[in-house]
This record gives sequence, structure tokens and C-alpha cells, in this order.
Amino acid sequence: MICVVSLFLVASCLWSSSTSTPDLFSKATRTRKDELDLRNSVFDFVIVGGGTAGCLLANRLSAVPEWKVLVIEAGEEENIDYDIPGVPSKDYRPILWNYRTERNGYSCLSRPGGSCEVRTGKVLGGSSVTNDMKYTRGTKVDYDGWHRNGEIGSLEWKFGNLLEYFKASEDNGDYDILMNSHYHSRGGEMRVQRFKYADRYLELFTSAFTEMGLRTVDANINAPEAIVNHQFAVHNNTRLSTNSAFLKPVRHRKNLSVITGATVTRIVVDRQEKTVDGVIYEVEKGKERPAYAKREVILTGGAINNVKLLHMSGIGPKAELKKHNITVLMDLPVGTNYQDQVSTGGLAFALPEVPPVSESQVISDFKTWFQSRSGPLASRGISQVSAFIQLYEQNNAPDVELTLEGNFIRSDKFMLTNVSVQAAEETNLPLPYYNLVNIIPVLLKPKSKGKVTLNKRNPKYGRPVITANLLKEPEDLETLVDAIDIGLQLLDKKEIKKAEIKFAPIDLFPCDRLRNRDQWNCIARHYTKALGNPVGTCRMGGNVTDSVVDFELRVHGIEGLRIVDASVMPTHVRGGIFAPTMMIAEKAAKMLTKDWKEEKGFYYNRR
Repeated sequence: MICVVSLFLVASCLWSSSTSTPDLFSKATRTRKDELDLRNSVFDFVIVGGGTAGCLLANRLSAVPEWKVLVIEAGEEENIDYDIPGVPSKDYRPILWNYRTERNGYSCLSRPGGSCEVRTGKVLGGSSVTNDMKYTRGTKVDYDGWHRNGEIGSLEWKFGNLLEYFKASEDNGDYDILMNSHYHSRGGEMRVQRFKYADRYLELFTSAFTEMGLRTVDANINAPEAIVNHQFAVHNNTRLSTNSAFLKPVRHRKNLSVITGATVTRIVVDRQEKTVDGVIYEVEKGKERPAYAKREVILTGGAINNVKLLHMSGIGPKAELKKHNITVLMDLPVGTNYQDQVSTGGLAFALPEVPPVSESQVISDFKTWFQSRSGPLASRGISQVSAFIQLYEQNNAPDVELTLEGNFIRSDKFMLTNVSVQAAEETNLPLPYYNLVNIIPVLLKPKSKGKVTLNKRNPKYGRPVITANLLKEPEDLETLVDAIDIGLQLLDKKEIKKAEIKFAPIDLFPCDRLRNRDQWNCIARHYTKALGNPVGTCRMGGNVTDSVVDFELRVHGIEGLRIVDASVMPTHVRGGIFAPTMMIAEKAAKMLTKDWKEEKGFYYNRR
């Protein structure tokens, strides 16, 4: 067991390294307050990022009474407004990391600044507060594809070995889906179920997909094609983030501390021993505080923020760190292998004779939700249904997803010649109110890869540079346009024609003079959309050449540092990253418990 004296010596050094008074904690000048601050800065585990993975991990680790756990989150506490399913929280910028990709010549050309937004959650609960709430896991071939011959550890990441971790936190509320007990379970903290509220157009588009030859299937049973009436992370018609599901119920635990509005700026590493001592974080800019980890520091900040923190701490590509005069502690490919799912705007259908929505109606529906958790706002509107489509036979898995998203545009705008793509996408009202349906073709398995590096002018406080390279690979563009062709076929289906749904009068400049596939190639390059599901920048693997962590999620060459979120995924999965990230956190929790618990049943320290 670690002795108290040595612990306080290390912690004192860590504190003094971040303060302007070097001898603040010298034996001669230490006060009782200093002693208290010192004790309060020492933890068994420090979790950097209270997002999708961080909240779940905090729950699991703090379940061991002997372990003291700290969660540091840059965002603030979750607000009840974000709990309303019909409210598009992804558009509320104060709870987002509002990052942008770098300009290039093959995507986002007509977006502001020639770049795409990358929106991820900056709030306790992370992107589980700002995402679309859909519970999709991807397919068996995605996870089996992470296995490499000769790398024994990768076998543990094959789908058959991961299913238990998906099921560990699941509480499935739909009996017809739960009947397939091989894939689903009850009793976990994360309730998933369909919404009960469905409108006319949801049923109409479902019928149109059926006419295309698709059938309604559970998205999470490895079907290559399906119409999906989605299950969402929801309980009592209220959004269920990982904060509300995992963290809030255990905030009373005396061994669990949560700090919000704090940014970790550096990981403190003993350069000789290559062991992690703790982290330095700031609640106010320039005012540093330490948090010391007796066992491990665990990064759960996501595929962008993890890169920034590791680079600032001297862990990353040698050539990249030298550009910023950062001393290289460990030469690893941190920041490479960036992947994000991609889509495009411009494909939208106008609904006929939708009556205008009055302010009084919206207010009344909000009151209904707050009073009884019912009404239109207890749903996600038309986005409750989508179609997974297999375009290429060799994959035996979906290549694209046609998602639907409603938007309400004032009827007088349709009297104009054209409506801009931005106006068609801009959310004006809660999701259940719409007179326009955006058909969003999602490239599920992008081939194009990019990188994340430090801000050139201000590495510490500036936004990371995201060279996403969206649609750089020709195959990605071809697949996306193939998906658009499928989406356009909806207009020819009996139910769509009968309802007099038409192609919306969208202004497609500068692609308006082109026709057919050439036009959609142009539209995809100009009106590209990044889905904000970045993965891969800290990928797992068996060597330091092309991976950052091993298959136990430990950073190569650094003791006491682990990464637990979607950034460790070698490639994207064919779905959102919400459910896979929870799975990774569940698996990591078991790894950590196994590593730090001896067979006799008591827990030991690293030092």
C-alpha cells in the first residue's frame, strides 16, 4: 500500500508546479487549509471528461467504496430543457464544442467559410445530451473487422465477446424486441424504447420504404437492410443521457466528486519512470489546479479533445509536437486516423397543406409535456423512422442509412422561387412540427480519413485543427450519391404520390445548371455535412507504429493512463457511436476492476 507521506510529497510537487508560489506546500509554511486542499486533490481515478463514457465509468468505479473517483467536465450541469425529446438540443451552442473542419477542395464548399461544423456535446453527459437519441450499435462485421491476425488481444473485441457489454447497461422497454434475448436485456440503467406518439407522415414514409422492398426489422440484430422504427434512450418520454442514467443516481456517493466548468490542460507524467501522476486543470483561465491519481488517469474527452490534451502533454507524433516546441514524451500516432460519418443537404420533400403552427399551440404542447410527459413533444417527429440499405453485395451489412428529419418553413417562403439549403436545414420549431422532410443519406462506413492537430497560433486555448478530408476518397462520394438515388425513388412510390409530396423548391446553386448524377456529385461536395460522430484518433492496436492504446485501452509506453471512448475505435461502425461508446465504457470498467483487484478481494495501489 502507498504510504501517506510519499503520496503527499508527490501531490505537493504536483500542486507547486502549477502555482506561482513554489514553496506554498513546504513543510514550514503549510496551513490547515493547505492540508485540506492537498487531501482533496488526491484520488484513485481521475476521469477527464464527463461525457457519454465518463458518466458510465464514474458510476462503475465509484461502486467500489474504497476507490475515490473524480470526474472533470468542461461543460456545465444538464438542464431540464434538454430532456424534452422534441427539442433539438444539437442546435444549442452553449452545450456544444463548436468545432469546424479545415477548408479543402472536395467537401463543404458552400458551407460558411468553406468548412463543415463538427458538433459534439460540451455538457455533463456529453453527446448523449445533444445527439439524436437513437440506440444503434452497428453490425457484427464492424467489430469483427477490428480483429487482426496475430494480435491475440483483438479477439476480445469481436462482436460475440462484446454483446455482454452492450446488454450490461440496457433496459429494453419494447416486448417484441426484448423477445430476442440473445441481443437484448432488461434491468440496466439505460432505458431504450420506441416513442408511442406517431403522426400520419411517419406511417406514410414507412409504407413507402416497404414498397421499395424493405421490411421492418430491429436495427441491432445484424440485418443488412431494414426499415427501422427506432428505439431511443428515453424513460417516461424524457431523454435519458448517461448523466441522468448513470451519474445523477450516484452523486450522493461520498467517494465520488464531480467538477464542472473545468478544462484539463495537461497530464502530469514522471518523465523518467513514464508514469502518470495526475492532471492540471483550470476552472478559470490561467488559474491552474492539480488532481493527483494514485491509480490511473482515464481520458474520456472524445476523438478531438483527447488529441489536444495528449499533444499538450508531450504524447503524440514527434514531428507534430516539435512544431510547437513541446518536449516529446512518447512518440505515438495520436490524432491520425480521424473518421466521421458524412451526409449532404439538398434533398428535401415538401408536404402539402400543412397548417401553420401557432405560438399558442407550441406553448400548450410544452405545458402538456411538463405536466404529463405526453403530446407531440414526447417524440422526435418524422426522425423516428429510417432505412438501412445495403448497396454492395460483398459487405453483408448496410452501406448507408436514409434518415428523415422534419423542419418547418414558413409557407410564404414557398411562394418564392427557391429556398436555400441552409433554410431547409435550419431548425425553426421543435422536431414534431414540420412541413418539409429532409432526406439525409448517411455514409455509414467512410473510407476517407483525416487528422487532428494543435491550433497553430494558440495550442493551449485555441480550437484544434481538424483536417477531416471528408469525401476525399472517390468511393465515399459514389456511395453517397448512390444513396441519394435511392432517396429520390421515394417520390415514385404510391403512398408518396397519393399524398402529393413533391421535391422541395431548393436553390441548388452553384449546381443548378448540372443534371442527374453530375448535379448530385456537385451538391454532395458543396453541401457536405459532418455528422459529429468522430472516431479513431487514439485507435487501439498491438504496436506503437499505428495505434495509441493497446487492446486493454492503456496508452502505449505510459503507465497509469487509459483512454475510454470512441476515439479508440479503429474504424467506424454502421450506426451512431452512442451505444458503442457505452459498450466500450462497460468493458473498460471490467478491465479496470480486474487490473486493480487482487484475487483475495481487496484493492491495491499502483505506487
